[in-house]
Formats: sequence, C-alpha cells, structure tokens
Amino acid sequence: MSDRPIELSLVIPCLNEEKTLAAALKTAREAIAASGLEGEILVADNGSTDGSRALAEACGARVAAVRNRGYGFALAAGIQAAQGRYLVMGDADATYDFREAVPFVEELRKGADLVVGSRLRGRIEKGAMPFLHRYLGTPVLTTLINLFFGTKLSDCNGGLRAFTRSAYERMKIVSGGMEFASEMLIKSALAGLKIVEIPCSLLRDTRDKPPHLKTWRDGWRHLRFILLFAPHIVFTLPGWVFLAVGLAVTLTVLPRPVYFGSLRLDYHHLFYSIPLLCMGYQALWYAHFERRFVRFTGLLPEVGGRSKDDDRFSLEGWLLTGSGLILLGVVLLGVILVRWFEASFGSLSQIRQGTAAMLCMVLGLQTIMNALIVSMMELKLNHLSSSD
Repeated sequence: MSDRPIELSLVIPCLNEEKTLAAALKTAREAIAASGLEGEILVADNGSTDGSRALAEACGARVAAVRNRGYGFALAAGIQAAQGRYLVMGDADATYDFREAVPFVEELRKGADLVVGSRLRGRIEKGAMPFLHRYLGTPVLTTLINLFFGTKLSDCNGGLRAFTRSAYERMKIVSGGMEFASEMLIKSALAGLKIVEIPCSLLRDTRDKPPHLKTWRDGWRHLRFILLFAPHIVFTLPGWVFLAVGLAVTLTVLPRPVYFGSLRLDYHHLFYSIPLLCMGYQALWYAHFERRFVRFTGLLPEVGGRSKDDDRFSLEGWLLTGSGLILLGVVLLGVILVRWFEASFGSLSQIRQGTAAMLCMVLGLQTIMNALIVSMMELKLNHLSSSD
C-alpha cells in the first residue's frame, strides 16, 4: 500500500446489490488507476443482508456500515468516512461507469466545486431509463431548479457526481432520502459554488429486483424540497398579485357600485375580491415563515449574520397592527348595531359596512396569529445566534 495520502475517494451507497456490485467496483478501480491519483473505494453499506458487504471487502473496497436507512444517509456517512479531498459518488447497481468520472475529477482540479453527470446529454441504453423519468420527471424538476436557482443543467437527477470536500462541507446537506441529489444542487447554487455538467452514460439495470427509487414518492420529495427553498416563487410573487388585485377591487367596490361602460361592479364582487385579498396576505406570511423555517431547522444555516428582514420584524408592532384592525372591525359592527337599534330592529341594508367590519377582524386575527408563530421561530434563532 502506498504511503501517499488519499486524494480521491469513490463513495458507493449499497443495499443488497450483490449481483451488480462487483461490476461497479471493477470500473471504480479502473477509474482510480486512470486518474493517476492515490485513491480508495468506500462502500457505504445500508444494512445489506445478501453478502454485498463481504463481496465489497473481497474486492478491496473499504466498507462503512450505515445504520440509518436511506440513499442520503448512506452517502453522507460514506462521504464522512472517506479520506480523499476529491469525492466521486455513484451507484452500486452498475448503471454508471465510474471510468467516465475521470474527466469529472479533472474539472475539480481545474477549479470546479461540483461536477454533475448528465444522462440526457450522454448515452442512455435502451430500457435504462423509464419513459416518465426521461420525458417528464427529470425535465420538469431540472427546469424548476434552473428557473428558481439560476443553474444551467440538463439533468438534475444524474447519480454520477464529483465534488471537493471543501465544497461538500459548505453545502451542509441534511436530506436522508433520494432528495439528497436535489439538495446538493440547490445548496451549491445558493452558496455560489462553481457547477460543471458533463455528459455521462446510463447503463441498463441488470438486477432481477425492482429499483430502490419509487417514481411518485421520490419525485414528490424532490419537488417538495425544491419548493421549500423557493418561497419567492411559490408564495411571494403569487401573494403580491392576489393581494394587489383583491385590494384594488375591494377598495373600488366597497364604498359604492362602480360602472365600467355596461359593466357594473357591486358588493357581490366582494365575495371574490376579499378571499383573494386574504389569500394573498396569507401567502406573504407563508413566504416569511418559509424563509425562517429553513434557518430554524438548519436546512439553510444563516450566513453573514441577521438580515435586514429579520431586523424589521417586530412582534409588538404586528400585534398592535392586528389589534387595531380588530378594534376597527368591532367599531364598524357597533355602528351597524346602533343603526339597527335606531331602526327598531327592522330591515337594514348594511352589507358593505358589515363586509368591511368582518374583513378588518379577519385580517387582524391573521396578523396576530402569524406574528406569534414567527416570533416562536425568532426565539429559537436568537438563542442559536447568541450561543455561536
């Protein structure tokens, strides 16, 4: 064994892959030899019961036992146990040829932080990729990541990747499932890491068992994670549109009927504009929640101290605003009750006034409840900031 330090680690997550593991390890060994670097193969065993672990050791790989079941957990444990400063990840089902990762490592040595293999730009063997994955799932998820996070990828789900250890440490990935792949791209983009994409091949799966990937379950996990990190698209933009349209129609129609040529807008249209206004207002609060949630849970650690948005948040100010709205609504209802009393509890048309009163109270209650929830997360975030 060489005394040179390990520079390249090939990390392979494994769960009962005895049939294909030897083929994967063969191309991994050849990749290390072709790279010219001192390397190692590390198999992150996720609880195999079919002899995969013994086979890996017999083929000269180092094995790390991973207790928590999941693709992301296996990769994270394997990467932690690996010794190299250049890391390559690929699957144990021999659907990727590790020899194709040699150019990936060359890109890392030139300054790239993350190199992603694109199956859609490379060669896909017949039957290697399901129709839905190739023409629906992967293109849609890739488009969303490109749109939301400014990447320029053609395949966000490629499993053959290379990255530096320092880049991985900056990603701070926490996902334990298949969404590990999406989180890696999102965190890299948010951290400003240099991402390079290289075509790679996808070989046909020769196993006689179903793949670990579950199309709809894992597709939803990827989508959920993408949306979690894009509140500006999911909530902020629709929120402002709904709020602006709802508020404009409400303020226009609330005082009196309005005519636009032969079109008459009356109080009936408040039944549409007010829910739109409330939905928009709540969507903006949800965007506020989401920005804090990713920090509250550690999904996106705070960088560079508190933001201006944090400094602007004042629980007391929002509580006063909400209370003021509720009080205004109560006053308006009181005026209606007085008029009803003056009419000897007879017929009284106060639809507009009653609608305005209820709107004020609903917005006030929304404001108070949302502000209290945000303040709960602020307590945790302030505690974490003071303890650093």
